[in-house]
Amino acid sequence: MQACGFSWQRAFQSAIHENDATSVEGKIGLARLAILERLVSPASMDRKEEDALFEALDALRAFDWQRLSPGVSVYELHQWPI
Repeated sequence: MQACGFSWQRAFQSAIHENDATSVEGKIGLARLAILERLVSPASMDRKEEDALFEALDALRAFDWQRLSPGVSVYELHQWPI
């Protein structure tokens, strides 16, 4: 993923690096919202950014799942059909 050049990237990084358990859920929600707003934005985007947006959504889903399922590794998450 690129450096934090877009607002959705800053929101994503903030969620991933949050250490406060009471704040992380809200930051994950804000990051998802920022990503989805960018996906539906009328502003043009190249294929590289579009791929990064979907990768970020996948990463947030895995991060959230791992956070809520302490006994499950990220590797195991990728083995389950979506």
